[in-house]
Amino acid sequence: MLDWRLFGLLFVAVALGYFFGRRSVTRDEDDFSASFLEPHYIRGLNYFLNDQPDEAIDTFIGALDVNSETLETHLALGGLLRKRGEVGRAIKVHQNLLARHGLPEIKSHQIQLELSRDYISSGLLDRAEVLLQELSEVADDLIRKQCLSYLVEIYRDEKEWLKGIDVINRLSSRRFTRLPEEWRLRLNHFYCELAQTALDNADNLSCRKYVKHAMAADKNSIRASLILAKLESNQGNYRDAIKYLKQAPFQDPAFLPEVIPVLVSSYKQQGNIKELKAYLEELLVSHHHACVVLALAEIVVKEDGRQAAVEFIVRHIESIPTLATIKQMLTLQLESSAQDKTLAMADLAISNLQLTHPLYRCHSCGFGGKHLHWLCPSCKSWGTVKPTE
Repeated sequence: MLDWRLFGLLFVAVALGYFFGRRSVTRDEDDFSASFLEPHYIRGLNYFLNDQPDEAIDTFIGALDVNSETLETHLALGGLLRKRGEVGRAIKVHQNLLARHGLPEIKSHQIQLELSRDYISSGLLDRAEVLLQELSEVADDLIRKQCLSYLVEIYRDEKEWLKGIDVINRLSSRRFTRLPEEWRLRLNHFYCELAQTALDNADNLSCRKYVKHAMAADKNSIRASLILAKLESNQGNYRDAIKYLKQAPFQDPAFLPEVIPVLVSSYKQQGNIKELKAYLEELLVSHHHACVVLALAEIVVKEDGRQAAVEFIVRHIESIPTLATIKQMLTLQLESSAQDKTLAMADLAISNLQLTHPLYRCHSCGFGGKHLHWLCPSCKSWGTVKPTE
């Protein structure tokens, strides 16, 4: 069904095109314009009233007179068509505008930018990339920055991290101007993507190089610290891994659930449980987090037994009533009294809740999932998806 907002805009656009077109021509030309426009308008209205929205849109677009007074209306029409998912028609509107002779250069650049957005929306990323690259070389500073911004989005979606880094570095018009924080954040994650790929491929030298660049972009990057810690751990440098992991509470304590397992493993590889326990107890005072309680509970089990671990969890569960802490407490109690049906039912209920409970959630849009995404799949924000407990 045709959107009434779109129909209203089309109606206004046709009326404006007709009015301004008549005002700018001679009397003879005015008669010709009127005789040309009126049938298109009537035919388009008939299509609309007969519930033929596709034909109505095409007819109205064909009837629009393009001049300096109505150009913005055409651009608004193309943008609305794109938002409604009518990308093919949006492309047609913008291509028809570009075909007009005598367009001011700045308007031509504006139309090309809109056309590139159409291409992105329709998945024609190669076309959009070429158009944006060419436009960024000739347009004024405002449109240039918009072009580069869209290019970064394209390279993000295509995972062309090096190209994206090059474009981000071009966003600063002055040589020694510091990039705004939002772009330094993207730069950090682009380098981290390269570092993670290098780590997965055991290319340790490249991994270190990319992490160094990532930290130069954002010295408080928790992601870069985690990558470095895993790199050191893979190479058996557990003390260095621990050093990087201990930076995490100061960078972003929300990621402690990602840090603690690697930290515990590194200490265990060193055989230094006593130092691990001391650090976790210190961490529990400054960051009262469920994952710290559970890590300490595991040590208490081995040192003092299950019942002592249960009592330890109970002391903290009131201030940290998470599914994970309750589940661990029930599991430990069931190991001591396996015949307790009430405990078994409660344990099963918690297990079922954990199956549906997201382990990670985006702090920007609310997206939830079972896996950590450094780039939110929903709102495309970097670093906003964090552990839920």
